[in-house]
Amino acid sequence: MLRIFAAVFFVLAFFPIPVFPQVNLEVMKVTTVTEQGFSLFIQRKGQTILFDTGKPDKFNHDVKRLGVDLSNVDIVVISHTHFDHAGGLLFFLELNKKATVYLSKNAQNDLEFRDFILKICEDYPGRIQFIDESTEIAKDTYIISGIKRNELSLDYVDHEIILVSKINNGLALFTGCGHSGIMSIIGTARRMFPNLVIKAVFGGFHLYGLSFEAEDAAKTKTFVEMIGKQMLASPILRIYTGHCTGVKPYQILKGICGSRMEYLAYGSTFFVF
Repeated sequence: MLRIFAAVFFVLAFFPIPVFPQVNLEVMKVTTVTEQGFSLFIQRKGQTILFDTGKPDKFNHDVKRLGVDLSNVDIVVISHTHFDHAGGLLFFLELNKKATVYLSKNAQNDLEFRDFILKICEDYPGRIQFIDESTEIAKDTYIISGIKRNELSLDYVDHEIILVSKINNGLALFTGCGHSGIMSIIGTARRMFPNLVIKAVFGGFHLYGLSFEAEDAAKTKTFVEMIGKQMLASPILRIYTGHCTGVKPYQILKGICGSRMEYLAYGSTFFVF
């Protein structure tokens, strides 16, 4: 016992425990606010962002059920103009009088969406900003366009944009459907911010349409496993996905990524710090 006390005294005398300064980490809160379609309510110090606005006639109901206050949102980002992501925009603008809404400039070329966006621009002048290149839209908050696709990309939407926020020397990355391929999106963000770890990825991965019929099952499973293995090898701490990822692909990815991955269920809340 005396030897133990002597050893402790020696360590404390000659190798004192340093007193670390208090570290104040910022905390970002992310809530899934639509049961149908896709929308995330993002809160951080001095900034509230709505990422996508779900389906028309569903968004208002889902948001009200959760008691989310849209009137104080500062920024809206529409990842792409499919109506399960942009359909609630009119309802939002009726409630919110200040937020700027960001879309890709190429969204104006979407024939199905053109009349809808023209009406918004008429009724709410000055509220819409079209982005044609990667842009810092607020402090530590960026929209990235021009996603460089790779061999794991299945689809393409020319007006798809992603949102990236710096937080505590890392990144939070938000995608709507990941039409360009989730690994293409992650790779694009990493090239833009090469020295920052990705603390969290949020969004759909657009894998739900893959065929798991008998003749396709093995090939499809291998393809999804390739995505999962690349995710696992990437500097990503947490992955939150749902919506268009699909049940079977999610199960395969979850089997590879394990506790790093969680499902984006309606009303769920996650924290990034």
